[in-house]
Amino acid sequence: MTAKSLQQQADAAKSAAAEGALLADQVARDRTTEPFARIHSGELADQAKAAAQSLTKARAPATLESKRREAAAAARSTFTALEELHRAPDDQTVARRVEARLKQLSQ
Repeated sequence: MTAKSLQQQADAAKSAAAEGALLADQVARDRTTEPFARIHSGELADQAKAAAQSLTKARAPATLESKRREAAAAARSTFTALEELHRAPDDQTVARRVEARLKQLSQ
């Protein structure tokens, strides 16, 4: 894994987290429909899962290994949060918690 590919995968997970945070905000404020939230959160979870798998399976030079592990953990956390929203796409309490977590992960 090169530094560029590591950054691309990390950015993909952060992008899913940022978009997921926006979606969770809309769910928390009852400003979206349950079907849209369920489908979109599932798509974003798939994005984060793909990034997590890529980062987990990749071999990185020693100089990038800690960054690879950190990015893989963040991508897995993003996937987990988005899956939680996917399972409860109309639960405002869950959405608030997921939004807070995804905002952290998108940084």
